[in-house]
Amino acid sequence: MPGKVGMLRCLPDLAGRLAAAGQMSDDSKLEQKAAGLDDLTPSEKSQINSLNKRYKDKFGFPFVICARENKKDAILKGLAQRLNNEKDQEIHTGVAEVKKICWLRLTRIVSQRSSL
Repeated sequence: MPGKVGMLRCLPDLAGRLAAAGQMSDDSKLEQKAAGLDDLTPSEKSQINSLNKRYKDKFGFPFVICARENKKDAILKGLAQRLNNEKDQEIHTGVAEVKKICWLRLTRIVSQRSSL
């Protein structure tokens, strides 16, 4: 599982430092915006930052969820709930979420190109 964990470690925190600095990929920006993560209240921002830190401290990689399939309330709830999981379960879940993200991005690219 070292390769999987290494891949998960490369991902940015949801609504984290890179998002605040505008340094995420265009896809990530659009996905997080669609989920409402660009419009967090100060309380929600504090909550997600705290949960992200706890998650990363526990598992050694950032929380991953397909933002395109979720809204901010579901993301906050999922982050809090998944803190109760074991590391192996979170590695499996994180990789599954990355696969969803990749599939949705590839599907979008292919559909854009086929319409040209």
